[in-house]
Amino acid sequence: MNAQHGLELVFYLAQAGCAVAQAAIFAYYYRVSRLEHLRLWGLSFVALALYLVFALLSIDLGEPPLAIAPLRMLVGACSLIAAYLQVALLALGTMAVLGRRLPTPRTIGGFLIASILLGVITTLLFAGPPAASMQRVVLRSALRYALTGASYLIVAILLWNRARRSGLGARVAAFAIGAYGAQLLHALAILIAERDFGLHIGWAPYIGVLDLIAQLFIGYGLVVWLLEDERLRYERADNALRRLRDFDPVTGFPNRRRLLSDLESSLRATNQRTAALLVRIDQADMLTSSLGLVAAEAVMAEAASRVEECALPAWPRPARLSESRLVQVVPHVHATGDLAASADNLLAMLRAPFHSGSRELALSASIGIALSPDDANQASPLIAAAEAAAQQAHDEGGNRFRFYSTEMNSLVLTRLGLQAELRRALLRGEFELHFQPLLQAKSHRLAGAEALVRWRHPKRGLLAPDMFIEEIERLGMIEDLDRHVLERACREAQQWRAHDGKPLSVAVNISTRSFQREHFPELVRAVLAATGLHPRRLELEVVESGALDDIDRATECLTRLRALGVRVSLDDFGTGYSSLSHLRALPVDCLKIDRSFAEEVLQDARVAAIVTAIVTLAHSLGLEVTVEGVETAAQLAWFEQHEVDRLQGFRFARPMEADLWRALQDERDTLIAIEA
Repeated sequence: MNAQHGLELVFYLAQAGCAVAQAAIFAYYYRVSRLEHLRLWGLSFVALALYLVFALLSIDLGEPPLAIAPLRMLVGACSLIAAYLQVALLALGTMAVLGRRLPTPRTIGGFLIASILLGVITTLLFAGPPAASMQRVVLRSALRYALTGASYLIVAILLWNRARRSGLGARVAAFAIGAYGAQLLHALAILIAERDFGLHIGWAPYIGVLDLIAQLFIGYGLVVWLLEDERLRYERADNALRRLRDFDPVTGFPNRRRLLSDLESSLRATNQRTAALLVRIDQADMLTSSLGLVAAEAVMAEAASRVEECALPAWPRPARLSESRLVQVVPHVHATGDLAASADNLLAMLRAPFHSGSRELALSASIGIALSPDDANQASPLIAAAEAAAQQAHDEGGNRFRFYSTEMNSLVLTRLGLQAELRRALLRGEFELHFQPLLQAKSHRLAGAEALVRWRHPKRGLLAPDMFIEEIERLGMIEDLDRHVLERACREAQQWRAHDGKPLSVAVNISTRSFQREHFPELVRAVLAATGLHPRRLELEVVESGALDDIDRATECLTRLRALGVRVSLDDFGTGYSSLSHLRALPVDCLKIDRSFAEEVLQDARVAAIVTAIVTLAHSLGLEVTVEGVETAAQLAWFEQHEVDRLQGFRFARPMEADLWRALQDERDTLIAIEA
């Protein structure tokens, strides 16, 4: 082995080792980030290492005897295939970096097949007699230098255009790739000068040093580029995290955290009056259930946009406090009249129709206004005061604004205490049932009883539903209470004995929220199965307005309940929509006339005419009629004369505890009307 050959061996091995190290670096980063160009570039350096190894073997074979000439051809073919694969993989990786879309599997496969074919064809084209083997090596080397050098220069130009928008690593990598391409063309020039023109180039044995230096700089530049990209990804992720932490993703507005932070800083920095306008969308709770989450969020984004349109240039951007609440901070308030005008403007903007697909939606808002330092001098209490004022506006019917007052704070504290007590009451079983008899008209025989819920408060005694039902609904506990009442009522009715050969039924009021749940009929089925009560002995009373709110869903639910054998009554009939066309379509058994009609039927001829029409209509549809609130002998006589089917009211009995109701059944089958 001469000195030149030994030098080539060292350079080839050093370059191969460098290529393997760079491939390992790319493999590590690809495993971490799963970026396709890293995998392709890593494979390109593997191919470079294979080329160098096969090229070294080809040189070591020297001028082979005839017997092993095919082996040298195979080694040479592998060397060329690896060289062209390296260029192809480098180009594919560059495409992945520069392009918006990754190379498709078909594109990658096409590049790789073309590289293999090019290596095989080149080997076969320059195959010939053994005496000309070195000449063939020179020609193959020249072709490889030309193709790979030109490819590297093209890749370098493309990367350089990209590198101008990137950091130092991208520029170093692009420059080093270009230098490597130029070095390959420089090697081609030396080869031509020595072989074709007989020139002796003194530095020719050392061009491997230039190859090694170029490769090292390529690896250095690409690694620095990777590190810079990693840093940029972390920065982007951190910015995205900060945005998620401080801004609402739907509206782009500051969220609660950012609002409180900015407002606290603003209040500390100024001694002028600052106001918080809290906008509560009245129908927000229904949007998600009726439209779906995506459409509901789109409507809320539109509402937020309208709130922002009403803001003056000097005001900060509105914030989204929660799913249904937006807050507009108003700095430097000079007169409360200006705030009232702004609130009126906001209400008018939000009353304009919204659209979701082909649907037109009518929304309204309740606005609460609190002032600093009048109502609070810190951010969180100020927002709480605005929330209390908005709640007051909502309780008054919505579509209005209210300024905060100290009385509201007392009301809020009372309500919070009541809500806590209600949660404990449901867990402790403090809700009990009282029963008010239902009687057949004229005969006054017991037909059953209506189960009415009461709260046995540990300190305040027995509380009627109007003292707690509204708060139960606000807490979202009404469905739990409905199930509790339904189970208790069915278990109690299962113990009642039959009267006049007929078993007594129990009527249970069901909230609109429970009735509108898709699974409600299955809940009723489960309760009947658990208690053993026959379905015909259960009568469910559904508020008329709740049943007609969504006629299609109501019809489906009522049909499923009737299929179980359960009776259904429309409660408070005449106080809601009273749509006769809907009444004809609803599969119900009974209409229950509201007590307000019983109170006025003798004083107002129009009320009497309405009740007469309801009774006639119900009987023509094959429905029973129950009237509640019968309190006087005159009322009793009037309703019996107009042939209602069942009676209920204080004239016969007040709601009573379960023990008294059972005792009443044991004593008699008929209730004698109490004399007026």
